[in-house]
Amino acid sequence: MSASSFQALRDLESAAQANALPLPLGENGEPQWQGIGYQLGGIRLVSAMGEVREVLQPPRYTPLPGVQSWVLGIANIRGRLIPIIDLHRYLDLDASLPPSLARVLVVEGGGLVAGLLVEASLGIQHFMVSAFELPGADVPGAIAPLVRGAYRHGGRIYYEAKLSGLLEQPRFRDVAIHDEERTPADTLH
Repeated sequence: MSASSFQALRDLESAAQANALPLPLGENGEPQWQGIGYQLGGIRLVSAMGEVREVLQPPRYTPLPGVQSWVLGIANIRGRLIPIIDLHRYLDLDASLPPSLARVLVVEGGGLVAGLLVEASLGIQHFMVSAFELPGADVPGAIAPLVRGAYRHGGRIYYEAKLSGLLEQPRFRDVAIHDEERTPADTLH
């Protein structure tokens, strides 16, 4: 892509943001927040619409040697090679739903793109902006570093997670198995 093409895209993005419509209003005229809902280890989460680029059926992937067990492999998604990460393994959570419901959330941030395997997609979720709460002591420990707050709706809690922040964590970026972590099964013959 040429520099002028890239600048044209940036200009288009800036114009779109400057002319964006306000948040949708609920029945009572109050602004609503929208996000993509998903489930991870039996916990309901939601991430901002712009943060999740795509929701996919788990794609075919090629396993990679010498990487952490939570890196499932690499997949070709629309011509881009994207690592597929099992968020359950990464966060040390157990899935609570059958694998047939699993989905991959494509997320970009910090110069990286990744496909994050979750146990289910819960579709687009709508919450009143006033329903947002800062995170409390009830945030499950495994997801606490990702959580910005929560929305309560219909007796359920949805934790707002910043997935792009996950991609910036040093542990997430260090996918190689180090010598002290190697097992005989990791050794290539």
